Amino acid sequence: MASRSHDLAISSALRQQLLQISQFAIRKAGTVLFRRGDACAGLFLILSGRVRLILEPSFAVFPDRVLGPGCVLGLPSVMAGQPYSLTAEVIENAELAQVAQPELTECLQRAPDLCFEIMEMLSREISETRTAIKRIGNSGNARLRSR
Repeated sequence: MASRSHDLAISSALRQQLLQISQFAIRKAGTVLFRRGDACAGLFLILSGRVRLILEPSFAVFPDRVLGPGCVLGLPSVMAGQPYSLTAEVIENAELAQVAQPELTECLQRAPDLCFEIMEMLSREISETRTAIKRIGNSGNARLRSR
């Protein structure tokens, strides 16, 4: 499945800010960073390697995404203070920068111009989710009509 990594890629300005407040880690392929329903442990910025985002259970209308360097994971959860809604699995050894929610909030308060970038990314997530829900509804309606 082709990924749309650019949807979750961040600007150099946001990257620079995040790197200043991050904890760094290297994770091997096969490592699960978080599972759907886990308490949010922060935002992850991929510095190298690749990570797959999976909706469990898997749904064809919401395909897996494979993300690489410059992309973030866990943004909706960290901003809302909610559990993760997807599962993230390292599929190629990865270097990651992790930012806890309090540090991210403080960073955005110091650099409010970055809030617009965050809002744009979250808006794309909402739009993609709504599109997937419509696909589910349309496929359900088609099954009902075929009976």
